[in-house]
Formats: sequence, structure tokens, C-alpha cells
Amino acid sequence: MVSEARTVRVGVVGCGRAARIHVGRLAALPGVSLAGLTDPDRQAAEALAAAVGGLPVYEDHQALLESAAPEVVAIFTPHRAHYRPAMDALQAGCHVFVEKPLSTNAQEAADLVNLARSRGRILGVGHQYRLSAALAEARRRLAEGQIGSLRMITATLAAPWLAQHTGPEDSWRLDPRVSGGGIVADAGDHLIDALLWTSGRRALEVAAFQSCVAAGLDVVTAAAVRLEGDVMATLAVCGVSPGPVFELTFYGEQGRLTASERRLEQAGPEGRPEEITLPEVGTHVDADYLAAVREGRPPACPGEEALETVRLLQAIVRSATAREVVAVT
Repeated sequence: MVSEARTVRVGVVGCGRAARIHVGRLAALPGVSLAGLTDPDRQAAEALAAAVGGLPVYEDHQALLESAAPEVVAIFTPHRAHYRPAMDALQAGCHVFVEKPLSTNAQEAADLVNLARSRGRILGVGHQYRLSAALAEARRRLAEGQIGSLRMITATLAAPWLAQHTGPEDSWRLDPRVSGGGIVADAGDHLIDALLWTSGRRALEVAAFQSCVAAGLDVVTAAAVRLEGDVMATLAVCGVSPGPVFELTFYGEQGRLTASERRLEQAGPEGRPEEITLPEVGTHVDADYLAAVREGRPPACPGEEALETVRLLQAIVRSATAREVVAVT
């Protein structure tokens, strides 16, 4: 555990669009010192270093670990490049924060989780929707049984994803061979994590279909998922939409809950929905993770739970490829 009286030194791996958001937040936190940055694109690293006050820029993550000696390493690389710096940072004794997803395959994710556990390090993943007041309140009400026994969930994400990721900096996202899974593993993994976390259930089996463009990018993914307790869920992720949708509806024997990122409604047996008053969100995922390191507690999304999202993502792709029901392993 890091003492609250001591400054936490954070090294950053990856200096693209996501890093600029997270590093800005980290730089504004009290008791945080940015130890240095690294990115294969030296110009991107130098530009971000200059934007936050002139930080050291290192040749690669190994040089960052050896020369800057950070206590925490934050990783904002493209998805396929998460594993190696995370593994090396954990082996160097650092706590590690990884922008979602934890990794692009379940074995790598499990290796990271097991190493963090064996070294007593805190491994966190940037599934920030867990800090949504609407989803947190939905999770609490489901756990209390306020809509009776849970039977079914529908989860939908639709966004003008392709139009939003057309710049050269984000071109890697449009190639599933580079991105590690395409739309469902990029934007869609937030929805999948929200489904699992809010319901409090693991996925057991999945049957999925994908509509893809010639290059292999999944434009639409649809899946039926069997969760623990024989709760059934339907999942739909669409990358071509005139406007954004992020919604989960939980159907119980005595009512239903409908949650979006910022809104929650509950309906009883008579079916009339009532909007729930929600508190203001008090923190962001970066502040939560640094607080977890200081306090020696799990972050909003610990690696063990992010692993379940990776497992379901991998099973969705396997099912869509094989066109058969597959177990989530």
C-alpha cells in the first residue's frame, strides 16, 4: 500500500488520444507525480510531455521502468500492445492501470491477473461505466431483489462509431487484426462489462452473429448469453447509428429496471416507470484507481473482474466465427 503522505510516481505507456485524457486527469490529482512517458511515436510522446509541463520521454517501457522507477504504470497503448508493458511493469513491482480491455485474449488477461495477485500488486482496468451513478444504483437494487428474481436482460450499444474513428491516429481501430477484435472489443466491451458487473453474474454460454465489412470489421454484433442462475441476456452492438444508445433493461418477476449512462427508471408489476433521482458522480476512473493504490483496496474494476469481460468477448468472436454455441472459458 502507498502511504497517503507520499507522492505517487506514475509512468505512462502510450501517448495517443486516450492518454491525453487520462494524463490530464492524473496531472490534476494532488499527490501524483508523472515520472515520464513513452510511445513508439516519439513525436506523440514529446507533444504530450510538453503539454503537461515537460516530462522525461523514454525510448520504450523498459527504459521507463529502469530509469524513472515509477510506483504505478498506466497503459494507454492500442489493445494488442497492452500485455507486454503490463507484464513487465508487474514483474518490476509496479501497480498497473490498463485502459480497457485488459488484454485481447483470455490467457494473457489471466496471466496478468495471476501475476498481480502473486506479487500483491493492484491491477485496475478502465471500465469507467462502473462509476456511473445509474449503473451503480441499478446494481444495488438488483442485489436487493427490488424487481424480484432476475430473468432476462437486454443490452444495447449503438453509435456512429465508424464516423468517429476515421482520423489517422485511430486508423488501427478499423482493422480487427490490429485492434484485437473490432467494434465489439472496443466500444462494445464497456457494454459487456456493464452487463456482467451490474447483474453480478458470470457468463456461461453464448451464441453470436456478426455482420462484417470486407476488411473483417464487425459493423453489427448480436449475441444471446446464458448467465449464472439461468438468466438470459441479449446483447447488440452497432457501429453505424445516427445517434448514441447505451441502455440495459433488467426484467424481474416483479418489475424492471432500465439504465443508461446517466438515467435509471424502475417499473413495478403494473408497468409504469418511475425515474430514479441519482447522486452526482463524485470521481473518475483515474482518481478511483490512485485512491485504491493509496488505500490498498480493489479499484472500481479490478483485473479479476475485467478478465470475465475478456472471456465473454473472446467467446462472442469464437461463436460468431464457428456459428455455434460456445462455452465461456
